[in-house]
Amino acid sequence: MKHLGFVLIDLFIILATSVQAQVYQNGSHRESIRTLTVYPDGVWSALPILTLGSDQTVQISFDELSHDYKRYSYRIIHCNSDWTKSDMDPLEYLNGFPENEIETYEQSVSTFTLYTHYTFSLPNNQVQLKLSGNYAVEIFERDLPQTTLATACFMICENKTSIDATLSATTDIDRNSSHQQLSIEVKPIGLKIIQPLNEIKVTVQQNHRRDNEVKDLIPMQLGSGQLRYEHNPKLIFKGGNEYRRFEMTTYKYSGLNINKIAYFAPYYHVELLPSMPRTNQYLYDQDQNGRFLIHTIDGQEDLTGSEYFLVHFSIPMENPLIDGAFYLYGDFVDNQLNANTKMTYSFERKAYEKALLLKQGTYNYQYMYKPTNSNKPTTDKMEGSYWQTENEYQIFVYYRALGERYDRLIGFQQINTAF
Repeated sequence: MKHLGFVLIDLFIILATSVQAQVYQNGSHRESIRTLTVYPDGVWSALPILTLGSDQTVQISFDELSHDYKRYSYRIIHCNSDWTKSDMDPLEYLNGFPENEIETYEQSVSTFTLYTHYTFSLPNNQVQLKLSGNYAVEIFERDLPQTTLATACFMICENKTSIDATLSATTDIDRNSSHQQLSIEVKPIGLKIIQPLNEIKVTVQQNHRRDNEVKDLIPMQLGSGQLRYEHNPKLIFKGGNEYRRFEMTTYKYSGLNINKIAYFAPYYHVELLPSMPRTNQYLYDQDQNGRFLIHTIDGQEDLTGSEYFLVHFSIPMENPLIDGAFYLYGDFVDNQLNANTKMTYSFERKAYEKALLLKQGTYNYQYMYKPTNSNKPTTDKMEGSYWQTENEYQIFVYYRALGERYDRLIGFQQINTAF
């Protein structure tokens, strides 16, 4: 019995350590919830980052595919720098109620696909936010609070640091014209930092992606009130390629990169031009770094008059690849690699294919390839990687003073390549 007790204790430890904390990320968790957007002050091209104490708001909206009113509510969760739930109690990070009902909604008008558009803003008259950092918003039906239907993420920044960053196409690992290297200098302002290596965290993203974001950076130089991150292998990114684009703002004719549009009940079907590999040569294109914009010229109002089209993506290929899978990637699929974005191979048509129900507008997308035994997707198979690629880099500086229980976001900077 004594040995059995030790076995049970060991099993408990294994199970406890194997349970990972939930990481919050934008996304719908139900098929009927579509087109989730999170914009600051309604600016679709900007990241959802507010300034602490300002009158800025973040606007969250989504569609539910019916004309039946649903009593939706939301709850606000304060997160650590890694987007896991922080130890803060709601009373510590907000004034008001942590859960509130979504009161603004409109039904679609003159669309084949019926939907109801829901929207709300934060902060609002019911809730004010007191702390900086990362925030996740869970959306649920009022009578089913334990079932999260969608998650929206945003940030609040204190602007207590200056960030100076530079990009170079000449890297410390190669000169093969495929990478970009970032150097960063961080200067906290008005903060008493005792142990900067423990209290300051810097996170870097390329095109607001989380799959290749960099964390746990160690400064190469430290002193005189600044931290310098230079010649760091972690800050060398593959350049990738410009995002592919298509435009479907009307059903009357084919837009950018669309082969044809036809109606087969119950949807309009949009067939994109076949996607060919871009691994041999870089060609500049004015993309929006993965974003999408809902827009129609057929209806009166973009948000309630835009139709839902079934969009068909394809990659012609004589034979399927056996060591991995292709995925669609971009903000329109929440930059996630999952069953919803995974493409399947058709032996009949000799192509990888995927069909997604998308709302009218203009879209950026890429093809990611994920090897079977790897969690690191790559653009190499379809898009290539080039130093000339115009990318955005987002730099987030978090601060947790000794004894504090949450990560403050004290600085944010975005820079673009300009080679």
